[in-house]
Amino acid sequence: MGTIFKPYLMNGHFSIYLLYIARIFLIGAFVGQFLFAGVTGKVTGTVIDDETGKALLGANIQVEGTYLGTSSDESGYFVILNVPPGVQTLKVSMIGYAGVTVTDVRVEIDLTAEVNIQMKPEVLEGELIEVIAQRKLVRLDVAASQKSISSDDIDQLPVSSVSDVISLQAGVSGFSVRGGSYNETMYAIDGIVMNDERTSEPTTGIPLSAIHDISVQTGGFGAEYRNVRSGVINVVTKEGDPDKYSGTISFRNSPPTQKHFGTSPYDKYSFWNRPYFDDDVCWTGTNNGSWDEYTQRQYPSFDGWNSVSKQTLADSDPINDLAPSGAQKLFTWENRKNGAISLPDYNIDAGFGGPVPLLSKKLGNLRFFASFRSEHDAYLYQVSRPGLNKVSSLIKLTSDLSKSMKLSFTHIAGELEATTLSRGGGASYMNDVWDLASQVNMRGFTMPWRLFTNIYWSPATVNNATTAMKLTHQLSPKSFYDVLVKFDKKDYHTWHGARRDTTRDNEILDGYYVDDSPEGFWGSPYFSVDGRIAFGGAISTARDTSIIKSFTIKSDFTSQYNRSNQIKAGMEFIYNDLDLQFGSRNEFLPEGNYWTSMTQQPYRLSMYAQDKLEHEGFVAIAGLNLDYVDPNGKWYVLDIYDDQFYSSNYSPEQDDKFQKEKLKGNISLSPRLAISHPITEVSKIYFNYGHYQQMPIAQDLYRIRRGNNNEVINMGNPILPMAKTISYELGYDHAMKDMYLVHLSAYYKDILDQQDYTEYISANSKVIYYQLTANSYEDIRGFELELAKIRGDWITGQVNYEYRVNTSGYFGVKKYFENPSEQRYYILKNPKQSKPRPTPRIKSVIDLHTPLQFGPKISGQHLFGNWHINILSYWRTGSWFTYNPNNVPGIEYNAQYKDNYSFDLKFSKSIQVGKMRLKMYADVYNVFNIKTFSGYGFEDGYDYNYYMQSLHMSDDAAGDLGYYNFSGKDKPGDVRDEGAEFVPMEWVANVENISSPSERPIYYDNATSTYMQWSQDNGWAGVNNSYYDDVIDTKAYIDMPNLSHFVFLNPRDIFFGISLSYDF
Repeated sequence: MGTIFKPYLMNGHFSIYLLYIARIFLIGAFVGQFLFAGVTGKVTGTVIDDETGKALLGANIQVEGTYLGTSSDESGYFVILNVPPGVQTLKVSMIGYAGVTVTDVRVEIDLTAEVNIQMKPEVLEGELIEVIAQRKLVRLDVAASQKSISSDDIDQLPVSSVSDVISLQAGVSGFSVRGGSYNETMYAIDGIVMNDERTSEPTTGIPLSAIHDISVQTGGFGAEYRNVRSGVINVVTKEGDPDKYSGTISFRNSPPTQKHFGTSPYDKYSFWNRPYFDDDVCWTGTNNGSWDEYTQRQYPSFDGWNSVSKQTLADSDPINDLAPSGAQKLFTWENRKNGAISLPDYNIDAGFGGPVPLLSKKLGNLRFFASFRSEHDAYLYQVSRPGLNKVSSLIKLTSDLSKSMKLSFTHIAGELEATTLSRGGGASYMNDVWDLASQVNMRGFTMPWRLFTNIYWSPATVNNATTAMKLTHQLSPKSFYDVLVKFDKKDYHTWHGARRDTTRDNEILDGYYVDDSPEGFWGSPYFSVDGRIAFGGAISTARDTSIIKSFTIKSDFTSQYNRSNQIKAGMEFIYNDLDLQFGSRNEFLPEGNYWTSMTQQPYRLSMYAQDKLEHEGFVAIAGLNLDYVDPNGKWYVLDIYDDQFYSSNYSPEQDDKFQKEKLKGNISLSPRLAISHPITEVSKIYFNYGHYQQMPIAQDLYRIRRGNNNEVINMGNPILPMAKTISYELGYDHAMKDMYLVHLSAYYKDILDQQDYTEYISANSKVIYYQLTANSYEDIRGFELELAKIRGDWITGQVNYEYRVNTSGYFGVKKYFENPSEQRYYILKNPKQSKPRPTPRIKSVIDLHTPLQFGPKISGQHLFGNWHINILSYWRTGSWFTYNPNNVPGIEYNAQYKDNYSFDLKFSKSIQVGKMRLKMYADVYNVFNIKTFSGYGFEDGYDYNYYMQSLHMSDDAAGDLGYYNFSGKDKPGDVRDEGAEFVPMEWVANVENISSPSERPIYYDNATSTYMQWSQDNGWAGVNNSYYDDVIDTKAYIDMPNLSHFVFLNPRDIFFGISLSYDF
């Protein structure tokens, strides 16, 4: 099996691809069912005589604009499967009755739209009756937490990506669902799963202009969804109209501006620069007495330019001799990077579709929809790239082979240009301001390297391409199947940037020439004049040239067996070709290098069967999923402390001498059950239970990472079991006044066999490596409450509250020592379980709008109509953490950050002119410019402790930590008032014992229980009450983090946008 597809994946022979696709479609027609992520819905209902109430047999029901249709049976019942999501119109006709047109039928992915139709005997020939479908707020066939979002909904929100859209839902943050990692969420476009086979992370770059509908499932998803544990995101894209062209183009832009509050780190008097430019200290050093001890500890220590000049004159190289002023000028040149954001953040999104010119009618109404997206999001400051650049495109071709068969071709491509977060390759990149701020927080002596050069991290480019073909065959109104074939390819390229031009052609002083440092990569060590910045050596070390390919075939068979039972069954086959080549390369110190080189062709097979039972409002969905995973190769059989394999004794030439054995496949079963039961006409209760299993991360599973001396650093395990989540959910929905919907759900997730690493250490310490294991577990418990106003002329929206608690730990121990005494000592100190405290949160989306025809009509336009103001708010209680600087036993999760909150707005106005619609809008993020403490900005651990111990926290939080705490109500995240000068407060046993008191602090004299101050003129005196009150009120006593520029991130940001939609 492992060699069947490899030749075709490794070359570019598309004719061979097409031959295999044709064969696969034929196989799909015979086999009938394979696994497929749902992308359509169902319409069902009854047709009765309006006057007698009797069921009508033989009424024809047609979905307008499609070939989908059916007729009612003897009980008046009808069902139509495979209906595209969105707002549909039904045409109903019957001899002797007036025709009925039912508009506004909302079809949602994987759900049932119930439409009951009353027909009147025909009085006038050709008489037509139009009715608007009544949408029930409580969906009885939903036995889980699920939300559908249409393209019209997205259009009104201040969002620019799928991640932004789904994050507004309860329990969702980005692609993280209910406490799970984002790589535990399945992301599918038209049933095409877009999770990376290397990392399981979603590949999310899709133009919003292509989106027709999004379904978000945060629990209780059906048996057809495999290799997923937390949530399912289904995106259905637009399909070109066979009769007309339509399109949209939008552009949004935010001018270049800094993404943090306060002064720039490149400012002359910032933390990093003041010691080198402040005339009070820059010549003779920061300890010359001009600065008191409190000021000194808030800036780097510097000996002064006089000292630097002496060092340049003292060595044997006359070329680098510099006077103090010359050394300062060279420093200015070497630190010339200002990091300021120079490019705007922007987003261009365009889509266009319709019939294919000249060929459409000849090739089954061949139609297309093509979309494109380009975006730039500037980093916090410039690094190897100025920001994150994403380009994506999607083209979809659809043809009706017959009235019952449809063939579609989809190609999705994207390119990511970013800066890698890793120093050793791998697929982690800087995505937002938080990523970069975390990299200059307590990072030691390399922090100036990271700020004042563009070469510390390597630039990275990732290209992805997905090509898929799908055949849909409507066997009858009550049954259909799909067959899909997909090819994926993802190329990674992480390397150092262009090498430096070392020509000394920059004259910075008379007759003194230097090269372009720090611009350009240089592999050898080279430091700035003051010695704090490396211009070469251990920089841009990440390398990655991996190529990931995969082939997938899957299909799904669905049948409405009878009025009560809808049957689904299916299979999926995935074959991967993994070529992983990544690691760290330091040209100057190769001893620290490490590398992963691995090729593997694993495959897996999934099968499922599911029955959806619907009877008088009661719904039960029962299913079973079977997964077969085969690593498709051999693996080492070794002693865990094998010196010849794991240590530097290993030789690649001797690898064949180590025993290997054929790896066996693994089979697992995952049962699913969901029940929904109506309580009243406007309320229901539901329950779901399921086992959800997921493959470990592929790049870890098959990985053997060796250091430069061939010693093993990380060891994979291809037979690691799949991670398992056993999930339970109980929910309740209640509609009020036909416009409000209350949703309440409680859930519990028992998570086992999550991947982690366990360290092994031999007795002689020659063998030290981390083995991939599956010992991690987690329990997640929570509930969600949402109130939504679904309908309204002036206001709609939703408010949701989430309460969640995560508990995690591991089985066994995290370290194994070959030496028994070392093992016993470790076990005594070994904590096994983490018990964080809950962090509730509230999110709301409120849409204030005016009716379409509101106000006077001028030049054909209602100037006051169709205005929208969207208000997005977010609140979260501060997270808990452990602060225990003196390692006092028994202290855990004693400190809590301040609550944080934010508000975003979107103003928009749409104007319709014929077949064109123009929308102008402004998206305002952090509209009130609220400062939220980032938790970053600390120079080192000392700086962090100075801040934490300056807070006046409660005795419950800090009373037992081994230092004197001024009791109060402060929490981490509290800060000094803007403009308040720092006034330290210090506890002392007796002020008379202080040998060198300072005039700056307020001392608490424990001997007299008095707050005291010292002055050179008057000696010791009690603190003036009004002065003390002012210090307390302004929190002037708080010793702020030294790196003040990144303490508060994301100030107000305004995007101006314009969107044009058209039909012709």
